[in-house]
Amino acid sequence: MLEVVQKKGDPTMLDGRITVYAMIEMDPSDMSAVKHPIASMIHNGLLVAQGNFKDQSSLKDFLKSELGVSLDEDFNEGLAQLLEKMDGLEGALDPQKLRDRLENMGEIEDILPTPAKIVPFHSEDEILMQEGDVFFAGNFKKIGNAVYSINAIPILYQARFKEQEINKVRNEIEQLISQLERTEAPRLTYMMVENVEEKLLKEFIPNMLYSRNDKPSYTTAEKQFRSFMNGYRYKEDIDAVVSIIGTSAELTPRESKLLELFARKIASVKNEDFATADAILKEIERLREQS
Repeated sequence: MLEVVQKKGDPTMLDGRITVYAMIEMDPSDMSAVKHPIASMIHNGLLVAQGNFKDQSSLKDFLKSELGVSLDEDFNEGLAQLLEKMDGLEGALDPQKLRDRLENMGEIEDILPTPAKIVPFHSEDEILMQEGDVFFAGNFKKIGNAVYSINAIPILYQARFKEQEINKVRNEIEQLISQLERTEAPRLTYMMVENVEEKLLKEFIPNMLYSRNDKPSYTTAEKQFRSFMNGYRYKEDIDAVVSIIGTSAELTPRESKLLELFARKIASVKNEDFATADAILKEIERLREQS
């Protein structure tokens, strides 16, 4: 795209460190006569810029690494150092406005790209030996246009690199969640509980009873009860408990007794005490006949 060629690196997995270069098509004798401020950085027609977005994720990082200016510790001293290194820039700018902007940098650093710096290289082979990704920006007849290109490409590059890092973190989080889900403790069922009757009468049945006037809460409580009873062979007992609770505005003494009997029967079946379970079933049937 736009005659930009990636000479080194994997376009699907950016390294975070970029070297971008352009070739200036100008006679060396003419180059020496050019008064462009960048001309002294051009060697053998090569104009090169580098950016390290792996270690320098913000403008503050760049200023600290490249200029030795820290705006995190003593802000006033750091600002003074910055102005000094900018060769009297304070004469062209309002220092207070610059101060205000830098103090608020934490809020805007996401929209201020970390700069790339122009670095002198003498050959293309030397450029291709650099760590990270290497891009060729193309041939230019005018230095200013080459400068535009080698400044613009790192900005696009760091935008893609930051997106890549965000996606990497998201994928790592999703993988972690997936691992947690795979190693999650097994769902609690009646077979895992020692005293099933107590668990039913003190937790699951009361939860359904107390939430009957709130449909979403009742639906959740019923799902929890049915999940707890997963694997129980007599589904009609489960349905009977839900039916008694769900259809009664106020439990009668007979219905309360039935719920107790179903809890006892379930516990008996779980303990493989089928003689007791059979006796309880007969009592349940006797109570149902009284309706």
